[in-house]
Amino acid sequence: MKKTLLASLGLTLMLSTTAGIAAAEETNPTANKQLIAVPTLTGNEQEPNGTFEQANPFFVGDSIIGTLGKEGVPGVWEAYDVYKFKAYESQKVHFTIQGDRYPDSWLQMTVYNSNRHKLSRSRDDQYFLDVEFEKGKEYYLVVEAPGLEPYTGRAFFYKVSTEPN
Repeated sequence: MKKTLLASLGLTLMLSTTAGIAAAEETNPTANKQLIAVPTLTGNEQEPNGTFEQANPFFVGDSIIGTLGKEGVPGVWEAYDVYKFKAYESQKVHFTIQGDRYPDSWLQMTVYNSNRHKLSRSRDDQYFLDVEFEKGKEYYLVVEAPGLEPYTGRAFFYKVSTEPN
């Protein structure tokens, strides 16, 4: 009888300890678990980035949030945003841009190679672009708003998303 009672008490103690640990993990989901670093999936443009020399870096698969049509740097009206990236493998990439549209101006994307020769441009009022990239090469993405006049008070807030296609 004593053995049964001790075994029963031991089992009860073990189960209550296990339940306590499980409850603590539910309260703190990272307790006793390995944390995995996840890269930032969205980044904001950093001013100034209106020339190839000032291009903001980004990675294919990331998204970019930016603005055109305002003073990015005091006294400098912002007409272009330039981003630089490297193709780590040969692949086709799909670019999508979300943002404002006006009757006389819209957002446009153009991709250049490292020699600054135009490879591809989105069509007027077309908010996507597919481009084939070669492994190891560097490229530039230029975001602009054709028809946008300086200092009119119009601004384009945009998000560019990229994904291998």
